[in-house]
Amino acid sequence: MAKRKVTEPAPRHNNKRLRVFTTRRQAFTWKPMDWKLKRTITDRVSIMVNRTDRKQLIVTKVLGINHLSSDDLRPSEIQALSLLPDCNRIVKHIFYSSSDPDIEHGTALFEHYPLGDLAQWKAREFDSKNHKPVLESFIWRFFVQMSQALAFIHNHIGPDREQRNCILNRDIKPKNILVVDNGNTYPSFKLHDFDCALVYRKSRAHRPSLCGTFQWQPPENPIINTTAAEVWALGACVHFLAVGKAPIQDMNHYAVARFNEKKAHPHSADEYTSPDCYYGARIPRRVTPINLSEEQQQQQGVGPLNYQYSDELNQWMMQCLNWNPDRRPATDQLVYGIRPVSEAILRRMGGAAALANLEVKFGADA
Repeated sequence: MAKRKVTEPAPRHNNKRLRVFTTRRQAFTWKPMDWKLKRTITDRVSIMVNRTDRKQLIVTKVLGINHLSSDDLRPSEIQALSLLPDCNRIVKHIFYSSSDPDIEHGTALFEHYPLGDLAQWKAREFDSKNHKPVLESFIWRFFVQMSQALAFIHNHIGPDREQRNCILNRDIKPKNILVVDNGNTYPSFKLHDFDCALVYRKSRAHRPSLCGTFQWQPPENPIINTTAAEVWALGACVHFLAVGKAPIQDMNHYAVARFNEKKAHPHSADEYTSPDCYYGARIPRRVTPINLSEEQQQQQGVGPLNYQYSDELNQWMMQCLNWNPDRRPATDQLVYGIRPVSEAILRRMGGAAALANLEVKFGADA
């Protein structure tokens, strides 16, 4: 295979007691009458605008209380986030209001990020502009920063590690990663939405779990209560930025073919909340190398043709998308392995601006 050089136009469970971390952002005071609805995103998520300062926006998210715990009725997302110190790679709530809008729910408030999530950003900045490829420098920055995010929640990096446990997000996908404006050409990225999160336990690592967004999960799903499953999801997001889709076969073709076998959905689809969820989980995974030349793509029947990225980026993505979960790198290995490679490439591509905000920060510095 012809080597692709980097080129780009400039432009384990233990008995540790869980510690709850307070956030420096909790000084925010929620006065509902000071805000009005700007836009409804979903039936649970809305954007609010300040009545006296229309430049001030916040995001509200209604969450169901946790009936599984008699000790802590807060929603599972709030519980998970409270176990994490502040970090500049994670979106934490700035305020939580219990029994709001009713006793069965609470409302969490988050900062508003106007660039939107990864899928929205890609569609707006690249797909809608003659399907321009995402710049490789952006993908490297994403890879570095989301590796840091996962290494942090997996308790491989960050403060107070002896007092923290590994937390699994379990729903890593483009829509759960927000794009942050750095004030220059190069954005940053933050992981958010911990609705499906739980504390890692070795005893349940190999238990099946039907949660999250299935097409972004690894081939071993529903065994997803592992850090290796999250590494696959990270690689799948890199695949999405480079190729435009998750590393799976064509969803519609697969669903139609399976349905036509017996003119009905498979019986095992009843275990899922919808047939679409079943097909998303069971569809065969298909990883497209991202360093192939046009000629190589044509020889392999790849279509439509994709932009050719560097061998280095392809190598790291393919490590994350290894079929064998035991052979995927741990997130701390990603952090310390990718960083020197990415910095050299980013410096060559964009100079100092491309290296902005690559340091992961914690606590008051986050």
